[in-house]
Amino acid sequence: MMRFRKTMCALLALTCMMAVGCTTKVTENHSDTPTVTAPPVDETVESYEEIKTFMGESASFGNMTVTVTKVMNPEIIMENSGKMAVFFELTIKNDTEAAVETNYLNNFALTVDGTYFESQECFTIPAMKKLYDATGAEAFQTEIAPGSSVTGTLAAEVPQNFNDLHLHFIPKTTDRGSRVTVELSRDDMTPME
Repeated sequence: MMRFRKTMCALLALTCMMAVGCTTKVTENHSDTPTVTAPPVDETVESYEEIKTFMGESASFGNMTVTVTKVMNPEIIMENSGKMAVFFELTIKNDTEAAVETNYLNNFALTVDGTYFESQECFTIPAMKKLYDATGAEAFQTEIAPGSSVTGTLAAEVPQNFNDLHLHFIPKTTDRGSRVTVELSRDDMTPME
């Protein structure tokens, strides 16, 4: 009787799965317990589009164009982290037909010597405060009208001994892998004026 119930339960489960479009394979093993085997998982590889450029050069993604014009060393060491502050001056042009909200927390990320950091890990409030104290500039956060350009500044915390920085501009915040990457090195940095 117990074997009959287990078999019926397995058959009911199979019937329900088939009714909703699932495919399964039910086999009976020698331990009186039916085994349900799921179909193989279709592993799809997500592909991203990354446009690479360098300081002073413009690159576009999704009708948004970014140009990094300066990477500045303000010679500021962050008290809490021991990292150094780096300021980026950039221009973003909106060639779409709608206004686009752009800000440092949603549209940027940074790779430092091969390690990727989301915005909240590097474009910190303390770094932005240092930017304001040193230059009077606010953190990059603005609405860009259709057909217009905006120039702004970002402030990041990076390890003092870094070699390479990749600043990522991410126009579509729901697709973090598709972006413009500006490849920068320590040699691209200039002292604060």
